[in-house]
Amino acid sequence: MTDRGEGERADAPPRAISVRPPTLLGIPSYLAGNVARAATRTLWRSLAEHGLGLSQHAVLVAIHDFGPLAQVEIADRLDLDRSQVVGFVDALERHGFVTRTRDPRDRRRMLVSMTEAGAAAERRVTEAAQELQPALFAALSPAELDQLVGLLERVLDAHDAARLGRG
Repeated sequence: MTDRGEGERADAPPRAISVRPPTLLGIPSYLAGNVARAATRTLWRSLAEHGLGLSQHAVLVAIHDFGPLAQVEIADRLDLDRSQVVGFVDALERHGFVTRTRDPRDRRRMLVSMTEAGAAAERRVTEAAQELQPALFAALSPAELDQLVGLLERVLDAHDAARLGRG
């Protein structure tokens, strides 16, 4: 069964009627959560082939994008539990992907830095994650995907601002 929703373009492909309860489909957080869960399952499998978990990959990307970070900064930037970040960093250190060194500006703080092996792993895994995106979002046109990304970033930015006391 297919249906064309109210306000949809006439040239848009017909939409399949969902098997999910219509009431839930009217709750944006339900939709976002379920899309995220479906995408996460696919991404998790791909990352596991490279020996990394989702959070370990996120830690590597944060260090790649921002440079050396204290574990508390990693937790705050990624919205992860601080106690869990220790385990993620421990695992990455065992793989030789990161090192911990004293912060020269504050000797009480340890900075997590990426090694050459970590940089290579981050590149490889990020490329694999990016290669999955077209299949995950095949139901959207490139313009729709750009719009979705922009809207999700705006919601996430607002959440982060409130969480970090900046909003």
